[in-house]
Amino acid sequence: MKNLKKIIYMLSISFLAFSCIEEEMIETNPSFILSFERDGASSATAGTRFFVIPDGSGEFFTLFDGTEGHIWGEPGAKGTDFNKADSLPVNYAKAGKYNLTLVVGSTGDYGNKFSQNFKTVTIDVVDYRNSFTVFNINGTDGNITPSNEILFSVPDVVTDYNFVASFGVNSPDAKVYVNGIEQESGKTINDFSAPVVYVIKSRQGTEQTYTVKFSTFPSSNEKAITKFQLGVGGNGEIAQIDEEKKIINLVSNYATNLSSVRLIIASSFASTVYINNTLYSDRKNYNLTSTGISEIKVVAQNKSEVIYKLNTTLDKPVNTFTFAGLVPAPQGVINETDKTITVDVLKGTDITKLIAVWTGTVGKVTVGTTTQVNGKTENNFSTPVTYTFYKGTTPGDKYKVTVNVK
Repeated sequence: MKNLKKIIYMLSISFLAFSCIEEEMIETNPSFILSFERDGASSATAGTRFFVIPDGSGEFFTLFDGTEGHIWGEPGAKGTDFNKADSLPVNYAKAGKYNLTLVVGSTGDYGNKFSQNFKTVTIDVVDYRNSFTVFNINGTDGNITPSNEILFSVPDVVTDYNFVASFGVNSPDAKVYVNGIEQESGKTINDFSAPVVYVIKSRQGTEQTYTVKFSTFPSSNEKAITKFQLGVGGNGEIAQIDEEKKIINLVSNYATNLSSVRLIIASSFASTVYINNTLYSDRKNYNLTSTGISEIKVVAQNKSEVIYKLNTTLDKPVNTFTFAGLVPAPQGVINETDKTITVDVLKGTDITKLIAVWTGTVGKVTVGTTTQVNGKTENNFSTPVTYTFYKGTTPGDKYKVTVNVK
C-alpha cells in the first residue's frame, strides 16, 4: 500500500513538472530566394516561370504572388500554401510590377500561441515575347517553319490574293505590323500576291519577323455528286446516282411531300453544287416535283461543270397487305386502279378482330378518324374497311379492304 502511494506521488510530481514546460515555438523567418535573381537576372520574364525558394524558418508557408485576388493584406485575398522543403513556381502572364509576399507562421504552447511574419518584395516583370502562335487565312492554318516562313498553298484558279489574316501572338502586349501599319487580327486586309513580311514587336521593343508566302497547286477537276438524300420533310430516302448518264434516280416514300423537302447532298472535293443555278443549301426546302428542280449543276475547283438530271418516282402507298398472327399469312391482292385490297382467310378465322400489317408508306394512315398503327391496330372486317393513306399532312389515296372467308 505504501509503495502504491509512493508511485502515485511520483507520477503527480512528474505531471506537474511536465505541465510547467512550455512548447518551444519555431522562429518565423520569411526569408526567401528568387531563382531568377540567383541566376543573375534583375527581373522576371512574363510567360517564364521562376521559383520562390524559402531559406528562413517556420511551420506554415503561404505565398501571395501579387496578382489580382492574391495581394497580401487585401480582403478575401488567397495565397498558396506549401512546405518549406518545397520551392514554389510562379509565372506572370503579363509584364508589370507585382508585390510578392511570403507569409510564415508558427504555433507554440500546444496551439495556444501563434506567431506570424511576412516579407514583401516588388517583382519587376518584363516581356520579350514576340512570336505568332497561329496564323490563319480563310480557315486554313499556315505552316510556320523554323526559319519563320508561314506557308500557304492555294489552287491555281485563285486570282484575288487580298486576304484577311487571323493570328495569335504569345504576349497580350505584343504589336504586329506590316509596312509600319499595325495589324488587327481578323480585320486587316493585305495583298498576298507577293510575300508579306510581318513584324512583331514585344513590350520591351524587341522585334521578330515572319514572311508569309503563297504557292499554287493544280486545281481539282472532280465534279461528281456522291450523295443525294432527303432530309427534313422526307423520310431519309437515298437516291441512286447513275454517274455515267448523270441521272439521279429517287424513289420517295408515299408519305413524303415532294413539293417541300430539304436535301442532303455531298459532292467531290472542293466542288460546289447549284440547284436551278442557285447555290445549294441544306437549310432550304426544295420542290422535287416535275415543276420544281430543272437541273443540278456541280462546279469543280477548276471551274469545269457538269449537269445532273433528277428523276423522282413516288412509291405506292401499299405494296403488301396481310394480317398479324394468321398461319399461313394471307396475302392481299392489291388493285391499284380500283384502289381495292382483297384478302382471303381460312374458315374459322375471327374477322372481327384482325390486325393489319402492310408495307409501303411510313406516314399517317387512318380508318375513319382513327389513326392506324401498322401491326397493332385492330379492326372489324365483317364489312369492307377503308384505309386512307396520307402524303405528309394531306389525305391521299383511299383503299377499300375486303376480307373473304374461304
